[in-house]
Amino acid sequence: MKTLVACLAAGFASLAFAGNFGVSPLRVDLDRGTKSALLTVSNDDSRPLGFQIRAMQWTQDEAGADRYEATADLVYFPQQLKIPPKERRVVRVGYKVPATQAEKAYRLYVEELADPTRSPTQTGVAITLRFGIPVFLRPADQRLTGEVKLSAAQGAATAQVRNTGNVHFRLASVRYTALGAGGETLLERSLDGWYLLAGAQRPYRLALPAGLCAQARLLRAEATAEGLSLRAERALEPGDCR
Repeated sequence: MKTLVACLAAGFASLAFAGNFGVSPLRVDLDRGTKSALLTVSNDDSRPLGFQIRAMQWTQDEAGADRYEATADLVYFPQQLKIPPKERRVVRVGYKVPATQAEKAYRLYVEELADPTRSPTQTGVAITLRFGIPVFLRPADQRLTGEVKLSAAQGAATAQVRNTGNVHFRLASVRYTALGAGGETLLERSLDGWYLLAGAQRPYRLALPAGLCAQARLLRAEATAEGLSLRAERALEPGDCR
């Protein structure tokens, strides 16, 4: 269960107030065999909390950045709810039209509503929170495939990771390794991964240390996800760092 706490940071606990609530599960997978799912919202606070539910279509642009827009593809009820302290309520979510060729991705946002009985004071500011649950609508024929292409220029390496399948995958990390002439490891760096939707791609760039190209001969990039491991290598030339 994902719990959203009242304070955004310990140092600002006296400057803000918001509800303490939880959402479970953290992700919803739907397909032709699973046409609906249940989402549990729990009020872990000492006061009643109100919420609204909103669905957004989730896509990614050419650089892999997330984009969201309102959608009517999903059906969910209730769309607003009020939960007494220490209780929970269930939201049912389903879809109107199944996915055919490629997976469709959404975010279902659970948004806390501002409490009209509480107003900002001189020592506090009202803050409401929201949490977006990924919802994936999978096609009948699922293909989990990807590729990574590696380049280096102007003192930086770029691992371009592309999802060539028709379902998403979530990268755990993209790891760079630079090897010397004798196969010794001169550099290891890991970059945090993220979701990569079907057909999307994202560059993972790494600045190369100034003296690395004088010694390194091989650059390797490895992208790992659940059920998928991608790898690319290229010779590293002194000119790549200029």
